[in-house]
Order: sequence, then C-alpha cells, then structure tokens
Amino acid sequence: MEVVIGVPEELASLAAGAIEALLDRKPEAVLGLATGSSPLGIYDELARRHREGRLSFSRARGVHAR
Repeated sequence: MEVVIGVPEELASLAAGAIEALLDRKPEAVLGLATGSSPLGIYDELARRHREGRLSFSRARGVHAR
C-alpha cells in the first residue's frame, strides 16, 4: 500500500485516476463505495470524467456495507 499526503483536490484526482486505470484494465471491476464526506471529492472527479466521456461504469458493479 502506498500512502500519499497532499492537497485534497490533488488526492481526489490521483484516486480517480487509479479507479479510471482499473476500469480500463478490468471494466467489470467491483468497486467498494465508501460513505461519508471523505470520498466526495473522488466521486465528484469520477462524475466529471464520466460526463466528459472518459470513463464508463456500464460494466462495473458497486457495493457498500450497511
């Protein structure tokens, strides 16, 4: 595991990039979806990339625990 310390916007972009790379390699990936405010920047960045047509979630699945 790699620990990265930085500005929240940069970290959100870095994390979204890792998820984008995963979906490029494995479009049917299962994503664990965190709740709370911590992942919101990542989700915003993923949504932006999806709107731009750079990212598809059509074959991916998401899960989260209650």
